[in-house]
Amino acid sequence: MKTVRVKQMKQLLMMLVLMILTGCKPSTGFYTYDDNYSEENYEYNEEVEVEEEANFLPVFESSPTVYRVRRGNTARLECAVDNLGPMILSWRRLINNSSAYIATGSIVMVRDKRFSVLTSTTSSMLLITLMTPKDTGEYVCEVSSTPPVHIKHWLKMKAPPSVAILGKPSSGQFTIQSGEELGLVCRGEGEPAPVLAWRREGQPLPDGESSVAADQIIYSSVGRGHAGTYTCTGDNGAGRVATDSVQVTVKYAPVISVDHSYIHHHNNISLELVCSVEAFPLASVQWSRTMEQEKINMDRARVGLRGQGKHVLILDNPMKSDLGSYQCTANNTEGRVGATISVSESVQVPTGREGVDEEATTTEDTILAAGKTVDTASDTPAVKHIDGGDHKLLKHILHKMNKFERVNSDMVKAMKESNRYLYQILRNQKMLLERNSRQILL
Repeated sequence: MKTVRVKQMKQLLMMLVLMILTGCKPSTGFYTYDDNYSEENYEYNEEVEVEEEANFLPVFESSPTVYRVRRGNTARLECAVDNLGPMILSWRRLINNSSAYIATGSIVMVRDKRFSVLTSTTSSMLLITLMTPKDTGEYVCEVSSTPPVHIKHWLKMKAPPSVAILGKPSSGQFTIQSGEELGLVCRGEGEPAPVLAWRREGQPLPDGESSVAADQIIYSSVGRGHAGTYTCTGDNGAGRVATDSVQVTVKYAPVISVDHSYIHHHNNISLELVCSVEAFPLASVQWSRTMEQEKINMDRARVGLRGQGKHVLILDNPMKSDLGSYQCTANNTEGRVGATISVSESVQVPTGREGVDEEATTTEDTILAAGKTVDTASDTPAVKHIDGGDHKLLKHILHKMNKFERVNSDMVKAMKESNRYLYQILRNQKMLLERNSRQILL
C-alpha cells in the first residue's frame, strides 16, 4: 500500500514539474484561448497519430468463458491482452441492462472486501472469494482504448442435478388402458444443466434398448409389454446422479395359454388341464363343460391355483364319461376370453398282469386331451393357442413305465432266488463245519 502511494506521489510531482516547465496553469474548469491563435500556424500530422495508435492495438488472448464455481469457493475471472501498451484494464458487472465498475487497473472500486484484482503488464484477474448466488451474472473486462474494447465472462454457481417427472401422480403410478398413448416427460435442473436419460427397472425398454438419452419418451399404442417402472436420471458431473421413477400399469384383457399333463400314480393316472392367465386387473377363471347337459364330476375333479395365474383342473382316474371338451373362461373389466381343451380316448393302460403287453390291453378308463381351441369375447383377442396332442408321447411313456415295473419285478424275483441260493450254501457250510467238529472230538 505504501509503494502505491509513493508511486502516486511521484506521478503527481512529475506532473507539477512539467506544468512549471511548460508554463501551464492548473485547470480550474475553464479554458482560455490566445486571441492571436492562427489556425494556419497549426500543423497536424494525421499519419503520425494513426501510426502511434496502431502501435498499441490491443488483442485479447483470453476468450469469453463460462465460469462455474461451487458455493463458498473462490471465483477467478481471467483477462489477458497482447500489446496492451500504456492502456489499463477495467472490470465491470452488467446488471439489468446497466453496468457498474468493480475495478480499474489495480484499484478496487467496490466496498465488498471479497473482491480483489491481480494485475500484470498484460493481464488482470478478478477474484471473488466466498462465492454466493448473488455473485452470479455477467462480467466485462474492458481495455481503455479509443474506442474501448472488451470481452464478456459469465459466472455461474455449480449446483447438483435434480429431476422430476412431470404430471406424476402422488401415488407414483400411471394407469393406462391398452392401445392408448403413453408419454413420459422429465425436467432437470442444475448447473450445468444435467444430461437426462430414461430406463426401465429390471428389464429393457419396450424397443429393446437398455436406456435412451432424452427428456421424454412417447409410445403411441401401449400393450401389456409396456408395463413396468420407468426411471429418469440426470447427471451433470457433480458427483451424484439424480433419479425419479414412476410405475406404469397397463389395463388389458386376459391372455390365455392352455395345456395338459399327466401324473402317473401307483394304481392310477390323473389328468391335469392347465389354463395360464395373464390379465390386469386380475381375472376370475371358471371351468366348465362345453355341452350344456354335461357337468364336471366334482367327485373326481379338483381345481387349484399354482403360482400366479396358473389355474388347474385335475381329473382323478379319468373315465369315458369324462370325455369331451372343457372350457376355461377368464374375465375382467377389459374383456372376456375363453379357451377349450378337447379330451378324447386314444391310448390304453396296462392291467398290471405279468406277461401281457400293455399295448394289446384295452380298457375304457384311459382318456387323453388331444386338442385345444380358443374363443374370445374381448375386442382385442389375446390367447396363446397350443395346437396338437401328445397321445403318442403318453403312450410311449406308459409303455416305458410298465416295462420298468416288469423289469423291477424281475429284479426282485431274481434277488429272492439269489438269497434263497445263498441261504442254502450257508446252511450246507454250517452242517459241514458241525460234522467236522464232531469227528475231531471223537
